[in-house]
Amino acid sequence: MSEALDFVKQNAEGKDLTVLPGSIKWVVDSQIVFMNPDNGEITDDDAEAACTITTDMETFKGMYDKSVSPQAAFMTGKLKVEGDMGIALKLQSVIN
Repeated sequence: MSEALDFVKQNAEGKDLTVLPGSIKWVVDSQIVFMNPDNGEITDDDAEAACTITTDMETFKGMYDKSVSPQAAFMTGKLKVEGDMGIALKLQSVIN
């Protein structure tokens, strides 16, 4: 299991992924984390997602521990979003 996948699984415990209106694929330093709200699974599948978020491990972990603002990371280019931006905005409820 990759570091990113293990990190997300630990932090998502007890969270309801069904609040997300579509799937999210994180690309974190070439590691893949796929969040599927339909079945609540978090895997390392490199599948097509409604929203793909690309970042580095430091920014990724910082968003979870709130030391990095997702908005600031996006504005400074440390976080890139492809696809449905609305899904990315809903992600805050899952990572906090």
